[in-house]
Amino acid sequence: MNQPLFDTSLFNRLRFVLVETSRPGNIGAPARAMKNMGFVDLVLVNPREADCLQHEEAIAFASGAQDILAAARIVGSMDEALVDCNFAAAVTARLREFSPPVTSPRGFARQLRDQTALKAALVFGNERFGLPNELVQRCNVLVNIPANPDYSSLNLAQAVQVLSYELRMTTESEQ
Repeated sequence: MNQPLFDTSLFNRLRFVLVETSRPGNIGAPARAMKNMGFVDLVLVNPREADCLQHEEAIAFASGAQDILAAARIVGSMDEALVDCNFAAAVTARLREFSPPVTSPRGFARQLRDQTALKAALVFGNERFGLPNELVQRCNVLVNIPANPDYSSLNLAQAVQVLSYELRMTTESEQ
């Protein structure tokens, strides 16, 4: 009997990547959102504060998701964050003239659910500036959360919550 190369459960095939977060609370709150929906793989690329995973603000905002913080990894580059991933999705409110194909959170969730060979990363940018164009262009798709066009900027934890919810609901619809 052939064993799969990795666990094909969507919950074990998805990594959440936070790029250059500036506040520890904006690491703790997404960790809580991830745990609420059953996800565990968190990677930080160049966070502003070196001790951000042990910072009291991160722990307070994680509110019971300290295990996600304890298992999180800090890396120095996007290449390191995407090790073992064969698919990456940039999450951004700002559409670009030149970008990968744009999809919705639900569309991304369905794609990941249906393509079990994908080991994917959801890439979120800095709270103030989002993702730089060069990182967006390195991704396979751009995920855009439909929102009020006059004010479409979600905070980082809200964006993580929306995506993790859609992914969880996609798995629930299989049952």
